[in-house]
Amino acid sequence: MIVGPRIQLRALERSDLALLVGWRNDPAIYRWFFEHEPLSLARQEVWFEQLQQKREEWLWLAETRDEQDVVGMIGLSKVDWRNRRAEMGRLIVSPGHRRHGYAREMGELVLNYAFGHLNLHRVTLEVFAENTAAIAAYTHLGFREEGCLRQHVFADGRYQDVLLMAKIQPET
Repeated sequence: MIVGPRIQLRALERSDLALLVGWRNDPAIYRWFFEHEPLSLARQEVWFEQLQQKREEWLWLAETRDEQDVVGMIGLSKVDWRNRRAEMGRLIVSPGHRRHGYAREMGELVLNYAFGHLNLHRVTLEVFAENTAAIAAYTHLGFREEGCLRQHVFADGRYQDVLLMAKIQPET
């Protein structure tokens, strides 16, 4: 468990999969995901089994410390141990918990874990160029824009730009 001032990050459990399916099928949430297909519980279970075998990927649920109320999820993936880098993603704040600073605290906890515990040097992410709220949150966490993948993802009937952002350990 990774513990912060208001929330804690815990490992994803099989019993959480129905909640994830609900989030991933919510149009307000999946709009910002690079995959745009309806997700079934059966497919989520197959994904969960594969996740359990990976040493280079983690996914945590964020819950309030006092009531263990699930407020979101966040993950690290594509961990490259030789070059000490990873990608942060799958950041979701549940609809009822938005605009309370949970995304920032989840990001801070994951970055502290990545740089402090895993001794990574670089954490990257990709975000839709139109997702201004996420870009502002990532900038607040210390991420810097490194480039733009023009017309990189086909979503909402058109090609969209994706920004590349990164945070380097000495910049923490």
